[in-house]
Amino acid sequence: MKLVNYLAILFLAVFAVLAVTGMWDDTANYDERIHLPAGYTYLTQKDMRLNPEHPPLIKDLAALPLLFLDIKFPSQSWGWNTPLSIDNSRTPSWQTDVAFGNDLLYYSGNDAQKMMRYGRLPIILIGLLLGFYIFRFVRELWGGGAALVALAMYSFSPTVLAHTRLVTTDVAAAAAFFISFYYFYHWLKAPTQRNLWVFGLVFGLALLTKFSTFLLIPAFGFAAFVWGLVQNQKRWFWAAKYAGGFILVLIIAYAVVGAVYTFHVWNYPPEKQAIDTRFILGTFGSEFLVNLTAQMAFIPGARSLGQYMLGLLMVIQRSAGGNTTYYLGNVSAAGSRTYFPLMFLIKEPLAYVLLVFFALLLAFKKCWLHCASRPVKKWRADLIALIKDNPAEAGMILVLLVYWFFSLRSHLNIGVRHILPTLPFTYALTARQIMHWIRGGITERIPLYHGFWQLLGLYWKRIKRMALVVLVFLWAVLTVVFVYPFFLSYFNEIAGGPDNGYKWVVDSNNDWGQDILRLAKFIEQNDIKEIKMDYFSGAPAEYYIKGVKIIGYNREEPQKGWLAVSSTILMGQCKGDKIPCSFDGRAYIWLDAYKPVAKIGYSIFVYKLE
Repeated sequence: MKLVNYLAILFLAVFAVLAVTGMWDDTANYDERIHLPAGYTYLTQKDMRLNPEHPPLIKDLAALPLLFLDIKFPSQSWGWNTPLSIDNSRTPSWQTDVAFGNDLLYYSGNDAQKMMRYGRLPIILIGLLLGFYIFRFVRELWGGGAALVALAMYSFSPTVLAHTRLVTTDVAAAAAFFISFYYFYHWLKAPTQRNLWVFGLVFGLALLTKFSTFLLIPAFGFAAFVWGLVQNQKRWFWAAKYAGGFILVLIIAYAVVGAVYTFHVWNYPPEKQAIDTRFILGTFGSEFLVNLTAQMAFIPGARSLGQYMLGLLMVIQRSAGGNTTYYLGNVSAAGSRTYFPLMFLIKEPLAYVLLVFFALLLAFKKCWLHCASRPVKKWRADLIALIKDNPAEAGMILVLLVYWFFSLRSHLNIGVRHILPTLPFTYALTARQIMHWIRGGITERIPLYHGFWQLLGLYWKRIKRMALVVLVFLWAVLTVVFVYPFFLSYFNEIAGGPDNGYKWVVDSNNDWGQDILRLAKFIEQNDIKEIKMDYFSGAPAEYYIKGVKIIGYNREEPQKGWLAVSSTILMGQCKGDKIPCSFDGRAYIWLDAYKPVAKIGYSIFVYKLE
């Protein structure tokens, strides 16, 4: 077991090194320049007027290291002082978020890159914590070998590595899903008062990471009720006991949520909170819910939960509305049911995809062999026995089904990061099947030991299977390491690698505004004095690119000279901004005839046009 622990420590250490060194030259992406400044205002002003679309906990943690820096707060910022109005001159709330974020990071004399590096460290620690829990939980369930397989898949996942070094909520949400499930499982197995309180407190913290964790409420509630029903004696008693216990868990969890939100609205004027709520939810379908949420701002004991409800309704509103982006030759906000399955197939290493499908095949084969030999009438009893004997697997599968169901129905198709909470469960279940297959290579026991060759012959099938799995992992690790430090732009062999990923999807899958500093270094190294730029969000170019004339232009007309275009704009900008549009209706059709002289981090294409 010591070797298993040492290997786990090694995997996590490599994970930490890749994450820290890989993010060093990443500039703030679109979400980071909102989240980190918002978190800083929460801690210093106790006012949550900025970015209520996400719970505050992760932004708080990211901003904690900033309290040890000498930061100038732009109290006169338009983004901080502009009231949201419900009259005809509507100012979208995201504009004030962006304006304040830019003022704090770039226009107040602060060191933006240093702030971002400090702010990302707590997110990396959350990634390490999740890795630890994956190893711990899988080892408790299925042994050290399966735990190492699951941890290896996690530690070298380009999706995890890309997002664990960003001030966003995606890896934290994955940690919330998996860690809360860990304590949920322990409460199911031993429904003691202590386990109930621990689960309730952890669940409360989980709900504070991202609003998608709300999906755990129906998943956990249903699982707890079913677990009670599969007990051998007094089934309805245990079902009622677990259902009642889960209600107590929710009370504890939302007490935690309320306490944290109370701090964040302490200096937030109730009148402004109500006006902001009505403005932000101006297009929400239910007027009753909007009015209720706004009125809660004036009820002292309910103000905090009113702010929580605002964020939850914002997410529902945005998920239904979608987000305009490029996907497989079309620019649209409609979304597609194929989006997230395809993202998994092309954004995870192909070796992982093959392992997952192989694990599914093993599981179906095992189920088929068992069910085929049993009459249909026995299947109900088999299902009950299966749940009772394998509560962890059943619970993980339930969480995956619930999350994938809502993901497939969502119109918000802007990145593989939105299915990141499913990955730890996928890795754990895959590791379980892979290790079961490896161990299945031994079908005999040794009655009398006759030496090494007898032992080798007996274990030869297991050794071959283990060697095959190791080779598959080496393949995955090499493809991930070769793309370092550009994990965000990783695409596997199905998509043609990171060089061709932008032809499939863009946005936070490969171009989120993270490569401006690297572009600045390229411009300096090539002694470029004048350049035309068209890039997606992130940091203001002039903050990093000094002494160079940056020129705007009409993107629909052919240009000359140095030109830098990010892939999200290159693929997703329609002519005349007429959305939706097809590939042939893009603004940059004329640029398709040229090849870039450089690709900065696979996200910014640099051309020298004659």
